[in-house]
Amino acid sequence: MFINGTYRILYIDSGDGYQPIGCLTSHSFNEESDTLNTTTRDNEGWSTEVPTNQRYSISFDGFVLENLSNTQQTYYDLKNIKRNRTLIDWRIDEDDYGSGYIVGLSDANNIDEFITFNAQLVGYGKPLIQLDVIYDAYVARALADSAIGTSSEFCLRNYINTILID
Repeated sequence: MFINGTYRILYIDSGDGYQPIGCLTSHSFNEESDTLNTTTRDNEGWSTEVPTNQRYSISFDGFVLENLSNTQQTYYDLKNIKRNRTLIDWRIDEDDYGSGYIVGLSDANNIDEFITFNAQLVGYGKPLIQLDVIYDAYVARALADSAIGTSSEFCLRNYINTILID
């Protein structure tokens, strides 16, 4: 089943709780890894590499709101977060979350059009997936209680995912 991007919302918590970014038109999540060139005895002249440091970023675009808001993050809020170099928590729906800094912010002012903005957030540490966090906590608790696992990892993750979706 496909996921409709219309319903995936980016939230930011700059200290007052999670609020959606107002008038967001798009956002994308990008992960990358650095690599080290390696060599093996049997690579037959082919290049080999090993991943090392990883990083991620979230780019997002939207319309600039005219007023301040108590229920959503506005362009004004994003400017202050960036200028103050505030480490923020972010989440996409209830699925993915982490921390990061807004490192890029710009707006476009075209005649006879609404003002738009784009921004980039770079991650601070590892991004988390709610399903994995819940699964890991369940396994840790089961091991602490000396429980013996009877379900396969896939079945348990699928069961937790079903609960999260409902």
